[in-house]
Amino acid sequence: MPSMIEVRAPLEIKVDPQGGWELAFWVLDSFNYATPFRAMLIEIAEALAQHPIRSVSLPDYIVDEDFVEGTLLFNGSSLRVYYEHALSYLTLANDDRGVLTIVAQRVQSRIALI
Repeated sequence: MPSMIEVRAPLEIKVDPQGGWELAFWVLDSFNYATPFRAMLIEIAEALAQHPIRSVSLPDYIVDEDFVEGTLLFNGSSLRVYYEHALSYLTLANDDRGVLTIVAQRVQSRIALI
């Protein structure tokens, strides 16, 4: 049975300050270094029917990591991944808003608004 991704606000697609668009997941509490964002990203990859080991690329884990950047491959697109513990949010970004709309639709069944 898939795990639920707990978020504090509904998923939102907005302009990415780096260019393009971003899908924001506002998760758990700010400055909570125990937030399992890596597991959440694996859950997202699985919801997208992607094989996480091949599709998720992140730097090695370090204690108290913050401002983590990586990629998630989806349907021929590379999504920019960014996680910030300080604000407790995970974003997936791409130049094509339509790609992020599909991602949001596919992961919605695994989202729990708390």
